[in-house]
Amino acid sequence: MDNIRKKEYYYILLAITGAAMFIISLLKGVSDSYWPGMGLGFVIISALRLVQIHRYRTDEGYAKKTDIENSDERNRFLAEKARSITFSYSILLEAVAVIILRIMGRNEASTVTGLLMCVQLSVYWAGYFYLKRKY
Repeated sequence: MDNIRKKEYYYILLAITGAAMFIISLLKGVSDSYWPGMGLGFVIISALRLVQIHRYRTDEGYAKKTDIENSDERNRFLAEKARSITFSYSILLEAVAVIILRIMGRNEASTVTGLLMCVQLSVYWAGYFYLKRKY
């Protein structure tokens, strides 16, 4: 229950931060829609999560169903498999993007995409060796 309270405080803080981002960007007259959109997104996501937390706290059936779904091995396997597929395809798409951007003469974007790909592969490599040593 203490963990639920921490999550509740986190989402309240996130909603306040989002509202502040939205209001400040409107008061400052920001010309692009990034900051007000990000702030509004924080508020909406926080509100949805707070509704879920409230439902979890008050509806015992929903809480039991959620606990089972979160601890189910099949769901965990599927989530890990989806992450694996996403990582593999993102690396391939980034590699193709590096080549296409270079051909288009967008050398700076190509370099940034290549560096992102290298960082992802480095984190994967470090994680692999960490897990290999641990298990």
